Amino acid sequence: MTTDSQSQLSILSHLRYELCTPINAIIGYSEMLMEEIEELEADVEYLPDLESIRDCGTKLLVSINSFLNPESSIDSELDLNKIVTNPQLKIALEQPTQLVIDYCQQLIPLIETDFIADIKKIDIAANKLLQEINNLINISILETKLNCPTSVSPETTDNSLEIDLILDSASSIAANNDPLDTSSYKVLIVDDSPVNRNLLARQVQAQGYQAIAAVNGKQAIKMIQTGIYDLILLDIIMPEINGYEVLKWIRSGSWRHIPTIMISALDEVDSVIKCIEMGAADYLAKPFNPTLLKARLGACLEQKRLRDRESSYLAQLATANEQISQLNNRLLTENTRLSAELEVTQRLQMMLLPKEKELSQIEELEIAGFMEPADEVGGDYYDVLQHHGRITIGIGDVTGHGLESGVLMLMVQTAVRTLIENNETDPKRFFEVLNRTIYKNVQRMNSDKNLSLCLVDYHDGVLSLSGQHEEMVVVRSGGEVERVDTIDLGFPIGLEETIKDFVFQAKVYLNPGDVVVLYTDGITEAENHLGVHYGLEQLCWVVQQNWQQSAKDIRQAVIQDVRSHIGVEKVYDDITLVVLKQK
Repeated sequence: MTTDSQSQLSILSHLRYELCTPINAIIGYSEMLMEEIEELEADVEYLPDLESIRDCGTKLLVSINSFLNPESSIDSELDLNKIVTNPQLKIALEQPTQLVIDYCQQLIPLIETDFIADIKKIDIAANKLLQEINNLINISILETKLNCPTSVSPETTDNSLEIDLILDSASSIAANNDPLDTSSYKVLIVDDSPVNRNLLARQVQAQGYQAIAAVNGKQAIKMIQTGIYDLILLDIIMPEINGYEVLKWIRSGSWRHIPTIMISALDEVDSVIKCIEMGAADYLAKPFNPTLLKARLGACLEQKRLRDRESSYLAQLATANEQISQLNNRLLTENTRLSAELEVTQRLQMMLLPKEKELSQIEELEIAGFMEPADEVGGDYYDVLQHHGRITIGIGDVTGHGLESGVLMLMVQTAVRTLIENNETDPKRFFEVLNRTIYKNVQRMNSDKNLSLCLVDYHDGVLSLSGQHEEMVVVRSGGEVERVDTIDLGFPIGLEETIKDFVFQAKVYLNPGDVVVLYTDGITEAENHLGVHYGLEQLCWVVQQNWQQSAKDIRQAVIQDVRSHIGVEKVYDDITLVVLKQK
């Protein structure tokens, strides 16, 4: 294509833009009026006239796309004068435009006060369109418009007060901006035409979002730097700084995370491609289809919401990370090849286990405990606590594996110790407070984790058992085996907000030499190379064969038998065992 043809093609595209802008107002305002009337469920006689105005606007748009389509002239020499002087073009545009004007003049005396302003806007747009149609034959006017892109139209010269008010409003919003409040999304509309701004703002507000306007690219850049906007609707063709330049500035700076939808009366493929390549989230051609506009706004704002949520979570994690940074640095020094996340959690678990010195100070019981984390961090919990002559043994298992499970186990240990130090002895109150604490933390973590938990209180030869976990094994002196089912003694912790109605207590009386075994499913579900579980029966048999030994020796016998069963297979779950023996 020659240079002259390229110049004429640019004029043709600009002409389409000039014609489509008032057509957009005709279609947009008529559709909004029809929607508002339908929402009011009012039976008005002029509704067919509004439909006719909308249809005229649609017909005008079809004619523009048919007669002034630059795509059809890409591979051939373009004769702009021949196109714009085509009598069929003028007829196709003048007749529906005049109809719109006639309808508006008929409606203004009849229509309700609330709707008159929009009818007048349609009338103004139609008269402006008629003026543009009459100028079609004057090529020099078209060339002047194209060659003076920096000239500011009268529409934008009286908006200095509007600019200041908008910026004051923007600063006020920024002071109270909550990035996760989805009910107050703020959409910045950038368009040099007051009619387009008003029309688009109405459509955006109809979707439940806040709409704030900028009258040109320069003002838009100033407003974007306040950082309060969730989405930008950016017109392409504007004086001084066009939409492409504003988009380039957005994408190259600290505001590139704000989704930007480009808008234009032009719908050429090249323009769409250019916007997407420059980083626009999407592209919309005027006049907007309300359903399409709603879908594009919803999709882009959902992306923004997810990013804001991610930023919030990262901020919370950063705060938590400060508390373990000292330990984390020490672990990284010891072995930088290990994953910090797994190593920190494993070490914290082991640090909080009861020490042999503590257990040896218990006069009435022999207690031996064992916990070995699997390769992947799990959530096994066991503890032995003494307070005012009361001995409490706890054992539990968090669902799943990984960092969340390990962190939840640490929360449980802290909460149990706090309740014991606070002298809480009633099992229903104890488990209810513990459960609420864990449940609320699980909700904050947006996690689906929960845990089984059993607490055993020992005093004067009596075990008081509460909470739901694996069966408790009791081997009497002499070798008789008893199994205590805990299914009806409690409810998983962190699964429901309240569990007090599910908590009960069972008592087991011990005689000298009796052995009690608590464990997690890492033992009973340990697999050999054939996929066969170790099983509860095997555990009972080993303890039965060794009941006369010390608690430490019984623990060692069980662990050796489990390891022998596993062989060379990978251990997939934590192995936890607690052996009690009445002295």
